[in-house]
Amino acid sequence: MGVAKFGVIQAKLALLHHPSGSVLSHKHECCSCRSSAAQPRKPISWSLVCGLMLFCLGMISLFTGHVASDLECQRSRNFPDAILERSSNGYLLIGASGGLNQQRTGISDAVVVARILNATLVMFLLSKGFLINSCDHWKKPPYTMRVPRKSPPEYYLDQVLPILQRRSVLQLTKFDYRLANNIDDELQKLRCRTNYHALRFTKPIQELGQKLVTRMRAMAKHFIAVHLRFESDMLAFSGCYFGGGDKERYELGEIRKRWETLTDVDANGERRRGRCPLTPHEVGLMLRALGFANDTYIYVASGEIYGGEEMLRSLGDLFPNFYTKEMLAEEELKPFLPFSSRLAAIDYIVSDESDVFVTNNNGNMAKILAGRRRYMGHKRTIRPNAKRLGPLMMERDQMDWDTFLQARKKS
Repeated sequence: MGVAKFGVIQAKLALLHHPSGSVLSHKHECCSCRSSAAQPRKPISWSLVCGLMLFCLGMISLFTGHVASDLECQRSRNFPDAILERSSNGYLLIGASGGLNQQRTGISDAVVVARILNATLVMFLLSKGFLINSCDHWKKPPYTMRVPRKSPPEYYLDQVLPILQRRSVLQLTKFDYRLANNIDDELQKLRCRTNYHALRFTKPIQELGQKLVTRMRAMAKHFIAVHLRFESDMLAFSGCYFGGGDKERYELGEIRKRWETLTDVDANGERRRGRCPLTPHEVGLMLRALGFANDTYIYVASGEIYGGEEMLRSLGDLFPNFYTKEMLAEEELKPFLPFSSRLAAIDYIVSDESDVFVTNNNGNMAKILAGRRRYMGHKRTIRPNAKRLGPLMMERDQMDWDTFLQARKKS
């Protein structure tokens, strides 16, 4: 991924048209039983009748719920063939930069924008920086422009399409979150089809990710994945304080200087407003309060944890059976170590396959994984209410465990 991959994708993807779902009908055959005249008629137990009716309704609800779930699952995987477009309005050049999940979002949005404009999509997949050598492929450097964030389809039709038709080649720069969230249903289906079906990890990444899933399953039938998100850059950006004294304040303060637009904030105020990531110890407390026993197996998805093994030890005290990709595949992981996006992809695969996925922030990976798990079958995802948990964690040292449990339930 150190070298830009150059590919041309003809935007021939049709808007998705799902066939109308079938309607399930149940024909009930009624039979009547006539009792013998010689036998005395027994009084009807209405409580028994009501109980049987409720039981039948429950079974019908359970059955139809499973059927509806299965139909939805099938509906999301079966797509009609694409409609071939015989002409294009021009070439649309878009570079996917940033981290793994920013790239996924950028590529998915780029496919939809190319469909809106009926353009031939030229996609540059980059691991570092933004580098496009277009002189070898085009007679002259392409015209460039940047669209506003979260622009609706109408903006692309009114403002971008005329330029594309006039110039034939158009490059959209800084293409991250440049398409609105609320778009037409058919375009949204195309976005989902790209993100959840078309985009796939390379074979080495997919194979190692599945190996880690298999190793977790070999130790326990069920496991949960926790996206810890406790790296130094995340903590510095938040402006919060995590109890590390002057050393922490200095180190995170120096990192925070990378963002010139950030101002000083009140660390305690940020925590009370729920804007601070939970520490590994606080994540462990939350999971125990939610009812997870200390023999639960946990996969920790994360980059380099600020504070290292000492910070993770507090989580291990509450859940001894926790593992990271480094613990599960020390030697096999070495080829991937220089590439943060590839390491994140491995965490993505294991987290997606987990029985329960727990987030510690509302970042890109948390949002994309939560959406994918819902789309692929409504697998359980826990997204804590940071606004209520923040103040509770600040006061946890002033209450016993039972009081903490009661307070958490209220939160």
